[in-house]
Amino acid sequence: MATKTKTETKTTEATSDVRKPSDQALQAVDVAIGAGPTVAESVRTTAESWTNSETRSQEIDTLQKRVQTLRDAEGRKSEIETLRKRLAAELEKAEAKGGDVRRQVTDQLIGQARKARDRVEPVYRERVEPTMKRVRERV
Repeated sequence: MATKTKTETKTTEATSDVRKPSDQALQAVDVAIGAGPTVAESVRTTAESWTNSETRSQEIDTLQKRVQTLRDAEGRKSEIETLRKRLAAELEKAEAKGGDVRRQVTDQLIGQARKARDRVEPVYRERVEPTMKRVRERV
């Protein structure tokens, strides 16, 4: 058992890089939650840039150049790679924002649960515990 074959080593290395399902689920939730604020920020930034005539002209020129690049077969490959990188960056940004939002909501829910417990516990001690004590004494 001390010696490992190449196949076993490769399998072990491959599985060590795979994330746990719970981590994958959190990532999916974080991206989904973070997508809204990320899109809103992007729309807001784009709207601000298009309201200024100078930046609007620059944006139009940039878009026209990108269209020309997409028409060229070689340029298309580089543009697609650039878009893939931008997508990955946006997904990372959405995941980070989603994690922040998820933690904030979790903290709020924990705070609300604590407040509810603080309201209910005195009532439980005053009403339920004495009643339970009398029932146990009868039995």
